Amino acid sequence: MKSYIHATISSSLAWAGNIYDLLLITYVYGILENVFNLNYFEISILFALGLIGRVIGGIVFGKYADTIGRKPVLMIGTGGYALFQGLMAFSPNVILLFIFRLIEGIFMGAEWTAGTVIAYEQAPRSLKGFVTGIVQAGYGIGYSLTGVTYLIFISSIVTDWRIFLLTGALPLLLLPYIQLKVKDTKEQGSSKIAIRYKEYMGVLLKATLGMSGMFTAYFAVFGNYTEVAEVDHLPAYVLGILMTIANIVLAFSFILFGRLADRYDKKKLIYIGLTGLMIGLPFAVPLLSTMINVVGMSAGVIIFAFFTGFWPLMPLLLADAVPAEVRGFLSGFAYNAGGFVGGIADIIIGLLTLIYGVSTISRWVDGFGFASILLVLVSVITWPKSGAKAKVIMIEH
Repeated sequence: MKSYIHATISSSLAWAGNIYDLLLITYVYGILENVFNLNYFEISILFALGLIGRVIGGIVFGKYADTIGRKPVLMIGTGGYALFQGLMAFSPNVILLFIFRLIEGIFMGAEWTAGTVIAYEQAPRSLKGFVTGIVQAGYGIGYSLTGVTYLIFISSIVTDWRIFLLTGALPLLLLPYIQLKVKDTKEQGSSKIAIRYKEYMGVLLKATLGMSGMFTAYFAVFGNYTEVAEVDHLPAYVLGILMTIANIVLAFSFILFGRLADRYDKKKLIYIGLTGLMIGLPFAVPLLSTMINVVGMSAGVIIFAFFTGFWPLMPLLLADAVPAEVRGFLSGFAYNAGGFVGGIADIIIGLLTLIYGVSTISRWVDGFGFASILLVLVSVITWPKSGAKAKVIMIEH
């Protein structure tokens, strides 16, 4: 089996586990509120700590991925987030719960920084978009598996919630496979030169802006959808099935958009995705009582999930625009900084919900959702035309 296939498989599964651990806690918000005496605003902070930690992980481990290699950082990140998910499951108090969540997020940032890049760099030129789409499909796979796990635990989750969260430690099983089968794309100590990162600030700013919009739109909806479903009286079993189906669709869509990116203009594909998001959002999270029904909301969620499939195209634009010597750091920073913004937006939604009442949550979700879609649009419209021709800019020690 070719080396890029092993890199793609390991990166996809590690990313799936990453997202599984990130979103698993959304199913037990109510339980965590009771056990640890938290309100919804504090719960939103707990969720966002995973995203905030990713920024730290992306910055720190992104540079290591560019120097010591992608593979060791992939292993450290995967093992780290899985370990701290297990520790979080058995947190004896609220302080450790929050600390473990933050550290988990740091290792999540490390995993994405190395995983996506190692698959992208080993893929044949004609398949880079397709491979990136497959890796990103791990997102949908990971989230859909949270729905499956929730359905399995649904009758006992009140008493077995710690075991429910402990399932997030399973990615530890990936480490032997990565060690034995995945080849690295960077030799340790191979770089003797310093990189002038400031020369790439323009493309980095655009990428961060776009990824911030992507994360905010997604987490505004899916980071709060368990609460939206409760407010709109969506049955628990319907929620579990819907999250499973929608994210299987999302995984397929990631691969589809990634493959299309190998043949068609990436910007045009992003415009199509943004249009779909604007169509699906008001049905997924209805503001009018007349639109609150299982069929309409389910259709809206699935439409929203499908058109979120353009996500791999933004990292692809950045990867194409910068050389390998800076790719790990820049892609890791932009993606995880976007996650940080998404996390802050989620905290604000939680705060507004606390102030104005849980019945207003749909208003804030839709407001942040539409605003963030426009943010992505601005990023793509203003994307540097010469970005794809960017060359490494270095200085000798």
